[in-house]
Amino acid sequence: MIETLQAIVLRPTLFQDGGLVVSFLTEHGERKVGIAKGAKKPTAKWVSAFEPLSLVRVGFFGKEQAELRRVTRCELQHSPLTLGHLESNLVMACLADIFDRVAKEGVEDERLFRLLSACGRALKDHPDRAMSILAYAEHWLLHCMGLLPHSRVCGACGEEAAPIVMLSEDHGWRCADCTPMDPAKALPAGIREHLRILRTCSAEDAPDSRPEAARACTELLRNRLMKELGGELRSYEVMRRMVM
Repeated sequence: MIETLQAIVLRPTLFQDGGLVVSFLTEHGERKVGIAKGAKKPTAKWVSAFEPLSLVRVGFFGKEQAELRRVTRCELQHSPLTLGHLESNLVMACLADIFDRVAKEGVEDERLFRLLSACGRALKDHPDRAMSILAYAEHWLLHCMGLLPHSRVCGACGEEAAPIVMLSEDHGWRCADCTPMDPAKALPAGIREHLRILRTCSAEDAPDSRPEAARACTELLRNRLMKELGGELRSYEVMRRMVM
């Protein structure tokens, strides 16, 4: 059986005889894995198509329920790679890493494909805003996973105007009116507004990640995501050492 899909490359792993085992996020939001024989050989016609976050048209051959099928074609349609832009390329690796962990084989969630493709286009057009785009993706991944409550109201008292001071396991976002906290430990002012912008903007308009509220929110949500994924990923360790 041959199946042809639009997909985004996630993780290419070296295999025997110059081949690659490649994971993809399909247009249906499902993770699929295929083996591309000879893909790393200098004469391979598709060698440039397996860069992480590349949008491709990929063909799979094999039984429908097989865990590993053969890649018969892989045509590059779009790549967010920006030569010489370290920060953007590191963010690409992080995005590929987290989506490779979140997407599941046999489980379709089209939101994942729409989110990652939007982030890929935004990275290509705005490589200097790579960190903001990564924070945007992390926020929406948590939302897709059902781990991020809405910030419009306090989860404990229902207050809509008081500043948000923390994110709790039991009540979600909590406000200053019902949760007295040491100012040194509370989230800074502006968290609710930052979350509102993240929820309503596009990837290419992701808010600046440098202001205090944005930095605090990004760190909080990133830690929550990494905890869910079992700890800090290798790509994040590399990014932290090189640019943060």
